[in-house]
Amino acid sequence: MGISLPLLETFRRGFSHWLVNATTMADDYVAGALLLIAAWSSSARRPYAPVLLVLGWAYIAGVMFGSFWGQLESTLRGVIWEQSNITVLVFKGAIWTISVASLALALLRCLKRADDTS
Repeated sequence: MGISLPLLETFRRGFSHWLVNATTMADDYVAGALLLIAAWSSSARRPYAPVLLVLGWAYIAGVMFGSFWGQLESTLRGVIWEQSNITVLVFKGAIWTISVASLALALLRCLKRADDTS
């Protein structure tokens, strides 16, 4: 997911979108970076890795919450944002669902680790 988010957003909008609205591109790149740093920390067995995973998944879940639900509501109201609206909506829903589930798993891992150390 850390690699997929920036790639999918760049594929969807193109590099030229950085000049139009950089913030809609940057959030996916930040999310990807957070997850890649968390993955590296986990593979290097850093003690803060579970917290980074929670941070990464929480960030993605938050970003995707507004993105998915906003596009869903617009679609239901008949406002089409883009030509492949339904496809994008399905992908956004899948990413949001995965991020919420992954956030829950990461939180459980953090809590288990906290219990093990006390």
